[in-house]
Amino acid sequence: MRQTLSLALALLMALQLVPTVFAADAIASEITAMLPGTRIEVRLKDKQRMSGITGAVSSSGFAFVDASAVQHQIAFDDVASVKRIGGKSHTTRNVLIVVGIGLAATGIALGIYIKKCAPFGCNGGGLKL
Repeated sequence: MRQTLSLALALLMALQLVPTVFAADAIASEITAMLPGTRIEVRLKDKQRMSGITGAVSSSGFAFVDASAVQHQIAFDDVASVKRIGGKSHTTRNVLIVVGIGLAATGIALGIYIKKCAPFGCNGGGLKL
């Protein structure tokens, strides 16, 4: 009975370590996929938050240049999360807004024209003899 309980507790403790190992791999692959010079916000495991740009990436960590132009070497194991900041383009949204406004203006102008001139046309309101 004691051996079974010890084995179950050891298994539960080992399962607690699995997400930590996979999280470090995910962060390493995410940072490796970024181009040098990408603006990011890094949250370290000691709850410290840093904003800056990425530098050279090695197998164990990466270079990070903070806002005061100080370069830090950060190990992937020390990073809790990383997030890209800035650089989000709103071009598609802006084009859709302009197209929507143009369609609305065209619809309003067409509606006014049809209401004013539809039954008989705009040139006199009836048959000419």
